[in-house]
Amino acid sequence: MMQQILHSARTHLEGTPSAGHDITHTLRVRDLCLHISSIEGGDPEILEASALLHDIGRPAELKDPSTDHAALSAQLSPGILDRAGFPAKKIPAVVYAIANHRYSSGITPDSLEARILQDADRLDISGAVGAAMTFAYSGAHNHRLYHPDDPLASQREPDGKEYALDHILTKLMLLPGSMYTDTARGMAEERNRFLQTFVDQFIYEINTGRGPGNG
Repeated sequence: MMQQILHSARTHLEGTPSAGHDITHTLRVRDLCLHISSIEGGDPEILEASALLHDIGRPAELKDPSTDHAALSAQLSPGILDRAGFPAKKIPAVVYAIANHRYSSGITPDSLEARILQDADRLDISGAVGAAMTFAYSGAHNHRLYHPDDPLASQREPDGKEYALDHILTKLMLLPGSMYTDTARGMAEERNRFLQTFVDQFIYEINTGRGPGNG
């Protein structure tokens, strides 16, 4: 059953840029959901199905930014679940979790499964993986690594759409405070410690040998 759902997810996500939310992101979110659920509770079957299908609307959103990939993923999921033989009584819970997984929507999910999915989805863009995704995305879109004169945005407004380091500082580093579950929050804080070390080393390296007139 889950293999059939996974196959459907792979089919829908074919062609999604690897720098973004491709099938590897989906698989990591699934694994994170199941790990968090093993500590926090929730229905593992609902969580696995939700994680596998939560981004199947992404390709349509990439073609048309006005498309809400969460809403489209939720719309496409019941047919996939039904054909895979997923328990009918659990399908509404899967659809609800998928429809409400987008943190930027500002919706606080009511179900534990939906909260875990949202936590796992955001947790995957934190830490080392999050930094790698940020730099890959920035390179694919011809964005700069950092502002040449003020890399830490101490005297300017951060611009995460133009500078990769700004995105790390203004989004990735703030993720722990947005988690619903204690387990996800602890994992995000651990990943943040690495990220802070990375940022410190990054700043050290770009400033090495730099002095007045060398900028």
